[in-house]
Amino acid sequence: MHGNSPAVEFNMKFFDEKFANIEQRMRILKMFPEEFTKGYVMYKKGKLKDENGDLGWYLLDPACAVKLNLNGSDYPILANAIPAILDLDAAQDLDRRKTMQKLLKIIIQKLPLDKNGDLIFDVDEAKDIHNNAV
Repeated sequence: MHGNSPAVEFNMKFFDEKFANIEQRMRILKMFPEEFTKGYVMYKKGKLKDENGDLGWYLLDPACAVKLNLNGSDYPILANAIPAILDLDAAQDLDRRKTMQKLLKIIIQKLPLDKNGDLIFDVDEAKDIHNNAV
């Protein structure tokens, strides 16, 4: 307890246990406030041991941390949403890139003409050539 408010500790093992891929772990860690990075570095250096020898618990700044208790659980309510948010962001980014590629994609096709200026292909063949190019 800090004053009348519960102290909030976060187990930095969460990042290693939930995100095996180092790049993804670092991306997610950067989404948290800076004190989480500080706590994670301390955890990796073995400096977060409590009196029971448990490693990983980091006391968050009581002025900034708030505990929301749902059904008596101390697990962070929205912690499991973070990977889904990252996946959604990546999917939206990919969709934006695809849309931009479609907007930038202009194909100019010149089909050969005979000496009278008529297509040397019939209309169906010209459509097939166009569809294969796009």
